[in-house]
Amino acid sequence: MASGYEPVQPPPLDLPEEAADIGWRPSPGALRNVVGTILVGVLIAGVVWFFDRPGAPGSQSVTVTAAAASAAPRVGKPAPDFELTLIDGTKARLSDYRGHPVWINFWASWCPPCRAENPDIEAVYNAHKGSDGLVLLAPAIGESVDAVASYMRRADLHYPVGTDTSTQIAADYRVLGIPTHIFVDRTGIIREIRVGAMSKKTMEAKIAEITAPARK
Repeated sequence: MASGYEPVQPPPLDLPEEAADIGWRPSPGALRNVVGTILVGVLIAGVVWFFDRPGAPGSQSVTVTAAAASAAPRVGKPAPDFELTLIDGTKARLSDYRGHPVWINFWASWCPPCRAENPDIEAVYNAHKGSDGLVLLAPAIGESVDAVASYMRRADLHYPVGTDTSTQIAADYRVLGIPTHIFVDRTGIIREIRVGAMSKKTMEAKIAEITAPARK
């Protein structure tokens, strides 16, 4: 028989959300700090990778298929000798130019940063080849004579360039990005190795360093 009695339900407890969970949950502020730290770390790593890679702004990555056959070039050490075949068929050996300042420019006709600086290279070379005896050796990496000669005609450039079709010279100089510039003084010592395109002003400054009297 019904008694007419209905049990009274207790009111729900208004507990904080954190207390309603049995497991641990980080606070929103702590979570934001963790996410922010991770994002900053990823950003820093990305910036380091971007500016340290061969294809960074001002340079273009290049594939070298040959194996190095000489010691790696070092600033303050003699430049590894090599023979470059120019597009007119003549040969140019680095060691034959002892007593002259030598500017070595590794490049390719398909490389945008190389093409952008080539007119300045020609202007600076022409300004110093007579008065300072400057020698320019410019191996185009992995290209044929026909391809390089065709580019020089189209670009109306007339300074001496050659081809490193086998990429052996580039391998010996450990070239990973182009343009790469090697500045060699009159005694055959490397004074600077520079990866990436340069302004005309910077070119002039580097040439001034290797055309100065030989260091003791």
